[in-house]
Amino acid sequence: MKIDVILTGPLRVNCSVISKSGKAVIIDPGGDADEIEEFLEKNSLTPLAIVNTHGHFDHIGAVKILTDKYNIPFLMHRDDKFLLAQGDKIMKMYGFGGIKEPEVSENISDGQVLTFGGIEMSVIHTPGHTPGGCCFYLKEAQTLITGDTLFLESVGRSDFPYSDTDALISGITDKLFLLDDDVRVIPGHGAFSSIGHEKERNPYVR
Repeated sequence: MKIDVILTGPLRVNCSVISKSGKAVIIDPGGDADEIEEFLEKNSLTPLAIVNTHGHFDHIGAVKILTDKYNIPFLMHRDDKFLLAQGDKIMKMYGFGGIKEPEVSENISDGQVLTFGGIEMSVIHTPGHTPGGCCFYLKEAQTLITGDTLFLESVGRSDFPYSDTDALISGITDKLFLLDDDVRVIPGHGAFSSIGHEKERNPYVR
């Protein structure tokens, strides 16, 4: 299994492309669909699905384009569906240009194991930043994709009307920190980390 990260969209979201035996799963394609398509073609990868950690506008910019082009499903937690309809408006409000609202093909849930062409990942529901925020644990790669829940020595914002600070911190400490210290953390933005580093150095959850 291989995990490549492409910086996408105006807020430079870490879009993860997980691949194995010529098949791929795309997580959080925030924009720049052409760059993602170019990467897939260059590496002879066939995408099987798009799975999102959450539904914020900066993480969904290329979803509709890619699902239409490759005729693949889009998976996300049902509690974030309301955010998808806001994406175009918020993008334009910030002067980034519009996006097309994607349609969720399948709802994911806590504890579910997703399998696509030999690529297996576990869903960990970590609400707080958004109601339906999820992290994805890839045991084979000892990697956790955290979206905007957990960052290098930081955590996701929880000052939105639908956010919950207590739930955010609880999800990190009670779920994510149960993983081994050497598990790599790929957040939604910025530098990578590890579970052990965050246990020791993250001032929000120590």
